[in-house]
Amino acid sequence: MDAVAVQYEASIFERLVIPPESARAVLALRFASDDEERMQKLMDKNNRGTISSDERAEMEAFRRIGSFLAIAQAKARLALQQDGNEPSAA
Repeated sequence: MDAVAVQYEASIFERLVIPPESARAVLALRFASDDEERMQKLMDKNNRGTISSDERAEMEAFRRIGSFLAIAQAKARLALQQDGNEPSAA
């Protein structure tokens, strides 16, 4: 992904609005345990230098989705705080 596309994504995320009634559902989103295990295997292979190009693409997809999830959850916490509700611990 090029730098311009990343800038567009960052700008869009800054404008993302999560209504307080949806915020707790966003905070509850998690990767399935099988996916967490797969991510760990991919990271281990990457660290050892034995990862294939397909596996690298898969690892990058997990990274991007994880980043999206982290940003959405941060926005959800802010929505709850601004609405006078304290978000539950992540």
